[in-house]
Amino acid sequence: MQRKWAKAVGLLLCLLLMASLAACTPRSSAPEEEGDQEGETLLTTDIVIVGAGGTGLAAAASAIEHGAEVIVLEKLAFTGGSTALSGGGIAATDTKFQRAEGIEDSKESWMELWKERQATSNPDGMYPDYDFVDMFMDEAVITTEWMADTIGHKYARIEGFGLDPVRRLHFPERGGREVIESLENYLKERGVEILTETPGKELLTNEDGDVIGVVAEGPDGERIVIEAKKVILATGGFARNEDLLARFVPEVKGSSEITAAAAGSTGDGILMAEKVGAALYEEPWIIGLGVGTKVKGTDSLMMDWTKLYVNGEGKRFASEQMHYAIATNKIIEEGDVWIVMDSAEANADLIAAMEEAMPTDEVAKGDTLEELAEAMGVPVENFVATIEEYNQGAKTGKDAMGKDPEFVLPVEKAPFYAIKAHPKTMGTFGGVKTDEFYRVLRADGSVINNLYAGGECANKVLYNQVYMSGSAVQFALTSGRIAGEHAAKNLNN
Repeated sequence: MQRKWAKAVGLLLCLLLMASLAACTPRSSAPEEEGDQEGETLLTTDIVIVGAGGTGLAAAASAIEHGAEVIVLEKLAFTGGSTALSGGGIAATDTKFQRAEGIEDSKESWMELWKERQATSNPDGMYPDYDFVDMFMDEAVITTEWMADTIGHKYARIEGFGLDPVRRLHFPERGGREVIESLENYLKERGVEILTETPGKELLTNEDGDVIGVVAEGPDGERIVIEAKKVILATGGFARNEDLLARFVPEVKGSSEITAAAAGSTGDGILMAEKVGAALYEEPWIIGLGVGTKVKGTDSLMMDWTKLYVNGEGKRFASEQMHYAIATNKIIEEGDVWIVMDSAEANADLIAAMEEAMPTDEVAKGDTLEELAEAMGVPVENFVATIEEYNQGAKTGKDAMGKDPEFVLPVEKAPFYAIKAHPKTMGTFGGVKTDEFYRVLRADGSVINNLYAGGECANKVLYNQVYMSGSAVQFALTSGRIAGEHAAKNLNN
């Protein structure tokens, strides 16, 4: 009698949990069992996926496609992650979509650009692993076509971006949110279970160190134990976690307040995997998104090539006409950088924002160049000489740093302004080491059985310190697709 009563209580708890999550994305009913402890719910499934951004949803779609049952966990109240905040463009070469538009492209061309940009900083870096990059480029073509043919995603245009010489970014009409919607629609039609406001908290392992499930926390703080044959970590990077930034990339400590990364990018999956013995990639870094500021209303400066940058010595240090990720790295290298402009009509909105923020250490103003230099705290003589040289280039059409004439606007009209530049990020490079199937590895190279990771949880292998346009969403989808398929095909291995 007591055993029957216990089972009835367990069933009631499961039903209450499902009711409390009624606002989530529609989902199928997964097998449920009574909890081992009071207030605990026990669920079982083939594959549990932690994170419902591009990586996690692609993994779920791929796993379902190959016959597995899945549960997806998402700690926020909504799905999408950083993919939803992106432009949604995914880079790939020689796709059928490019060929249909007469675009000539090749993996070799992309690889050449990849190597060129990775060489612009940290010349002795351990990564990328170019064998892995080569494999990724092949798989990117498959993913791009899989998204259309299997998922039903639609591409509205193919473009270049960020000084890319070839049109290889496949964009939907409505940006990254449309990528997420395409995947969610595919999953919804197949009754996949997505539990929002339900973060994964820790991995379950057996006595052999094999992963056998996840402990999660429900919306009301209830403990949920999910037993699974495979676990896929897809929680993103750590751009929103100041402690992890201080640990991994101290050069950008404090940047979390101006990052474009999703709110959930706090390194949860990386830390969960580390606790069960996962090896972390060396030399973690940030995904640069150009130049940031701490003044509201100045976001347009992020990729504005018409301004000029000076360092703490009052000197220019590079052409401002550079790839946005390289610009971020330059800001980090210099440490103390100002963006300079005059009172030209084109700067009216920026000036209004700076005036509203003043007084602040983030903005300097002067009626003369000398006064501006003093307000900035840079050597006056150097600064005035820098501006004079820049203005001369504007007149002759020959910029000293090689910037195209159309972007060289003179700094002539008083008063003059400068605003502090900070590294703008949209994510991180780093995470846990994996093999080509995105199975998580230990330091000795052995596989942690049943554990996978993709996206920003495991992306350092592709990069040194420079992001490649269209590769983040592509890697999210590709790593998720491959991990989901491999996990589904190896449920009993």
